[in-house]
Amino acid sequence: MTTNGTNGTNGASPRPKKLSPGVYCPTVTFFRATPGQELDLELNARHFEKLARAGLHGIVVQGSTAEAVSLTPEERKQLISLARDTWANIGNPGAIIAGTVGAQSTGEAIRLAQDAADAGADFILSLHPNYFPAAMTPEAIQGFFEDLADASPIPVIIYSYPGVTSGIVMDSDLILRLSAHPNIAGVKHTDHDVGKMCREMASTKKSPDFTILAGASDYLLGFVAVGAQGTITGTSNLAPRVCVKTWELAQNGPSPEATRLAGLIARGEWTIARGSITGQKYATIVAQGYPLEAAAARKPILPVSAATRAHVDSETADLIAEERKLEKEGYTGSALSQ
Repeated sequence: MTTNGTNGTNGASPRPKKLSPGVYCPTVTFFRATPGQELDLELNARHFEKLARAGLHGIVVQGSTAEAVSLTPEERKQLISLARDTWANIGNPGAIIAGTVGAQSTGEAIRLAQDAADAGADFILSLHPNYFPAAMTPEAIQGFFEDLADASPIPVIIYSYPGVTSGIVMDSDLILRLSAHPNIAGVKHTDHDVGKMCREMASTKKSPDFTILAGASDYLLGFVAVGAQGTITGTSNLAPRVCVKTWELAQNGPSPEATRLAGLIARGEWTIARGSITGQKYATIVAQGYPLEAAAARKPILPVSAATRAHVDSETADLIAEERKLEKEGYTGSALSQ
């Protein structure tokens, strides 16, 4: 098992104890076009490299967008190690986050956290158990996260996502209690509740190392306005530079350029959300120039439909064009200049 302050792969570089503000990408996972749909390690590495070079502040591997529920424990470790090595080779110091570590028991979640640390992750992003929703009282959820954080060799990020946890909503009181734990680094709000983020930002001044992140970017100017410190957004798979530039511009208020870029992001993110996981993957391969077969999710999820492809092509064209313009100009986010 590794401990805070060491690299899980080779012990060579210190791990961050605080989750830095910024834009993080919950990456998609690419599979080979074979009957077994094995991991396409070459294409995944290529994608990790593109995201690192764009100057994102970190990457979430094996999150919801990455189809984590379909990955084996060994595949999870492979992807974390691959991301760790790829980002190190590029020289991007951003955080490697192991996503969707949560399990249906505390013991299994702890085991997954240990695996993630051993593979080189800096943080874990964890859902709470939800199979027996009536038993998941605020007290039970608090106990789960505190036990996980006590045992995890790397800091925990709370994943607030009612859509995949039987509709269970973690209120601000619960999140603020958890923010006091020394090994809980922050929260990802995929409940998309800007009011909740505002309350928590106003109430966590005694926990300065607790980072509050949005779970999307289509309301980027809104969450920045209330003080939230960044986002974990799937849109950064296809437009990482646009997402980072918009976030950086927004630090100085909603300028006309920030508003223009935020509109492109909001339009693109709505389109991706309507297409679900295959729409997200298809948009990513179009933007990044990957082969069409890479859009396939693991079975039994069906291939992306012709209607979804046409809709994505139409509605993300302006966003992708802006991304390519920024890339041609040599723009990179601030993470690479640290």
